[in-house]
Amino acid sequence: MSAPAIRRSVSWKTNLIALWFAQVGTTLGFSFTFPFYPLFFEELGGLSTERAAFWAGLAGWVFGLGMGLSSPVWGILGDRFGRKLNVLRALILGGLFLALSGFSQTPLQLLLTRFVIGTTSAVIPTIMALVAAHTPRERLPFAAGIIQSGLFFGVALGPLFGGMIYDAFGVRAAFIATGAALWCSAVIVIFLVHEDFHRPESATGLTQPFVDLWRLSTSRSMLPLYAIVFLVLASHLMIQPAIPGLVGVVKGVAPSGTDSGIVFAAGGVASSISSVAMGWLAPKVGLQRVFIIGALLSAFAALVPYFASDYLTLAAGFAAIALFSGGLSGLVNGLIALRSPSGQHGAAFGSAQFAHAFGVALGPLAGGGMVVAWGLRSVFLLEVASFILVLLVVATLLGARSGREEQVAGRHS
Repeated sequence: MSAPAIRRSVSWKTNLIALWFAQVGTTLGFSFTFPFYPLFFEELGGLSTERAAFWAGLAGWVFGLGMGLSSPVWGILGDRFGRKLNVLRALILGGLFLALSGFSQTPLQLLLTRFVIGTTSAVIPTIMALVAAHTPRERLPFAAGIIQSGLFFGVALGPLFGGMIYDAFGVRAAFIATGAALWCSAVIVIFLVHEDFHRPESATGLTQPFVDLWRLSTSRSMLPLYAIVFLVLASHLMIQPAIPGLVGVVKGVAPSGTDSGIVFAAGGVASSISSVAMGWLAPKVGLQRVFIIGALLSAFAALVPYFASDYLTLAAGFAAIALFSGGLSGLVNGLIALRSPSGQHGAAFGSAQFAHAFGVALGPLAGGGMVVAWGLRSVFLLEVASFILVLLVVATLLGARSGREEQVAGRHS
């Protein structure tokens, strides 16, 4: 059912506002703990800073593996049984297993919980599918940018508050707070988000949804977008395992959760600004042009923290990377929403989450491996190469169709 045909009792604007708050709460919760996994691994296993960074990268890999295997299935189920129900499933289960993971006693246990969390949560694509199903087509890029800004806003605040909780009460308290944040988001969805869902009338076999999913995800319109999702996210995450250790290096003291949280908060604020700014610029100057300029400036910005010798320069460089690259994800999500066939929003974003999961899996793992092999700062050189690859993919694979789509959005911006 197309968005204009949805009955007026469902307000896409009300849903968008409520889901923005739910997205903030979700990423706020996840970000309480994600930047401090190296410190938790160091505490559990008595590991060196470099080895702890590698284990944190491995944890990102197993999290992404679980998310990649499960997200397309969850997306199909959301299209069949309701996208609001799918969002609640992700929030409740994700909050439960995140809270429980704080009670891990060994690095291997913590690693296992990351896989389970990845398999059961995957909140972002479920929220995007619900937004896409109830938003007028011409407003989809705008709505995707708003949700993306909520994600980055949560990322900005989460590490800072999580760092304070970590320093004051320990890492296990931060994990419990993470679960609570996701459950609070579930309450918002229960009471404020409405869905006019009608189960598809045509009864298909068990395999047909997966056949349709394969055709959609490998189509010429979607496959380049999924490649960009992977590359942008991997570029962001490959440097995160090195940040806590690098903060300690430039400050000359043992890294604290608060110091690392401030760096991540600066990046989150910059990414939130980037998401809004790029969404505003794309219809005016061209989506492909914004992509290319953003990726190029991000590659140059990654050299700043590589040469940083003090804490302020490190934080400023991290924020500069986020400012030039943060909005790229919102633009991709807007295009995915525009290109999703009616009734297949869950499948489309589930497939996007598969690419997202590979970015989550391989980004931190590559970064952790670089730290072990060539030191903490080497991850920024890898990030330079990754953004150049993003630039090349965008320049060669985003064709004329993206121009026609941005004109649709531009007429209503």
